[in-house]
Amino acid sequence: MSLRFATEPHVSRRVLGRQDPVDLLGRRMPWIMGAMAFWALLIFLRLLWLQGIEHKRYQAKAEQQHTTLVPVPPIRGELRDRRGEPLAISIKVESLFADPRVFYPDYKPGKGDERQWGSPNRKAAAEVAARLAPILEQTKGQLTDKLLRKKTFVYLERHLPPGKVAAIRALDLDGIEFQPESQRFYPRGRLAAQIIGFTNIDGLGQLGIEQSYDKQLAGVKGELIAPRDAHGKLLILQENYSQVPVNGASLQLSLDASIQHIVENALEEGMRVSRPKTVYAVVVDPQTGEILAMAGTPTFDPNHILPKKFKNRAEAELSAGERDELHRELERQKAARKVHPVEDVYEPGSTMKIFTAAIALEERKVRLGERIECMGGRWLYSPKVPAITDTHRYGVLSFEEILWLSSNIGAAKIGTRLDPAIHYQYLRKFGFGDATGLNFPGESAGRMIAPDRWSVPTQYTFSYGYGLSTTPLQILMAACALANGGKLMQPILVQRIYNDKGLLLKEFKPTVRSQVLSEETANLMKETLKGVITQGTGKRAKLDNGVEAFGKTGTSRKLIDGKYDPKRHFASFMGFFPADRPQFGVLVMLDDPAGDTTGGDVAAPLFKRIGDGILRFRETTPDPDREADLKLSLRDWPVSETDEATVHVERGRVPELKGLSLKAAIHRVVLVGGHPKVEATPGTTATRVLGQTPEPGAPLEPGAVVKIKAGMP
Repeated sequence: MSLRFATEPHVSRRVLGRQDPVDLLGRRMPWIMGAMAFWALLIFLRLLWLQGIEHKRYQAKAEQQHTTLVPVPPIRGELRDRRGEPLAISIKVESLFADPRVFYPDYKPGKGDERQWGSPNRKAAAEVAARLAPILEQTKGQLTDKLLRKKTFVYLERHLPPGKVAAIRALDLDGIEFQPESQRFYPRGRLAAQIIGFTNIDGLGQLGIEQSYDKQLAGVKGELIAPRDAHGKLLILQENYSQVPVNGASLQLSLDASIQHIVENALEEGMRVSRPKTVYAVVVDPQTGEILAMAGTPTFDPNHILPKKFKNRAEAELSAGERDELHRELERQKAARKVHPVEDVYEPGSTMKIFTAAIALEERKVRLGERIECMGGRWLYSPKVPAITDTHRYGVLSFEEILWLSSNIGAAKIGTRLDPAIHYQYLRKFGFGDATGLNFPGESAGRMIAPDRWSVPTQYTFSYGYGLSTTPLQILMAACALANGGKLMQPILVQRIYNDKGLLLKEFKPTVRSQVLSEETANLMKETLKGVITQGTGKRAKLDNGVEAFGKTGTSRKLIDGKYDPKRHFASFMGFFPADRPQFGVLVMLDDPAGDTTGGDVAAPLFKRIGDGILRFRETTPDPDREADLKLSLRDWPVSETDEATVHVERGRVPELKGLSLKAAIHRVVLVGGHPKVEATPGTTATRVLGQTPEPGAPLEPGAVVKIKAGMP
């Protein structure tokens, strides 16, 4: 018998009081799936928000955490004289900076006020500051304050010498980094300092050419993206530019460094002998308007603006004696930086007589040889005004003698023959009352009164140099019209502008502002003014070796509290040589020389000293009518630590310099901690080192001077 089991379908049985599981699942499944879909949608929308709309914001936050933007200043352009000698260059240095975020453990990135700094780790900052303080010669407190500033980039010290850089690198401190920069250096020190100017710590021009051409010299700043390594240190890679820096342009000036040197030596002699408040001079080429030299006293060294003891110290940290010393130094610096030939205005006195005479000759109001009564040295031309007087009791003088002997009465009688409106128009054509167009900071325009405001004595006093004001450069440029055939030239200080590859960008050519006189009148005045030196008040200006010159002395009283002080005056001489076709125009002026001296007594001898010096220089040196070689320029400086100029020097020892380019020599001296002083052979283009002092290998104290004799190889 076989047994069979019948298979019946399973029938779910409801447990008393409970729902069937299958039914329960079926009813709950839509809710579960809906919730999962909802969360998936939320996640998707959040991802969309983060990766789409907020992508840039969070990417920026990540970059702030892992990278830092480091500013990269461009290399400032060079300044060279007309022969190519360097007057201002930039050398490679390194600056020390900190990233204060390292000392804020709870720092959270953001932009501006969005950053959350939290509490600083003062102990860590103080430890770093304590190790840096003796090297940087700053106090621990100063450095700690800098390290805890709520900024992402803080300079600790700029333009460090190589020895300090090496010492700090050896410490391997967190949050402390170096940035390559360029530092301005002036190879000739004080030479033409007021004209060249200087830059501040940020490389901005503060005076002279450095200021007036700052935009062209400065270039365009760049920016590096510096990533951090696993230890938080910055990796500064030259290829990680977010903005590539553009180096500044180089300028070739009209200045001649050798002539500038001659002038500055003469001014030192003038200060020693005559003890004036200041003495200054300008040398120009009358044919082109190019300024060959311009100098004044006192002056300064642009490489050392302030004594070392005042650097990196706030005034509050100084003692009372040190504060007084600092204030005196600042006042001295202010006086030394004044460019007197373009900033000072004064009543020119007797030098104005040459313009009165030239205008009268041009207008045919006087003739050569004409005899004029000079009234025995005193002329009361109106009972309502003071009489005009001369220093001597002259009777009848010829037109020429009035200029040779500098008669005020004779000049006034000639000047008042002119119609006031015509007289005024000529003076304006000579440039009086207007700036010269030099494009130099602080230039004055002088003062000229229009004829409708002239009183009774105005034209009389104008004729011999009172009642109007001018600058020394302004009156010299006006007098150049007598030396070049009657043309008023615009002065030139910059001849050419090059980019950092040596390609010419712009050239400043001679510009005639106006034709003031006929060539005939200008030539007559040249011949007449020769007698000032041979027979008149300027005999002490006579040049050596029979070289003819012409010019005019000037002695003008100062107006003090509304009255002319007979003991306070300007003494000047303005002259040109060689007389037939002048290549040099020179104005020398002394402000308040000691004693009752005249321009012929104290200024004329300085003109002679300058003129003779220039002539000796020109005998041995041809004037190069060529472009200076500016192609050995900024890009030739070492760009990495493996360059030969870096690896072949020993700190504390004088390096071997002979035969090197001037740039490489300067760089080596700076690298070993010395102060280079260039002594160029007069009249040469200084491109190679011919000798040095001290000798190679000699011990070298930090900051000690190394003299570099440079010239043609």
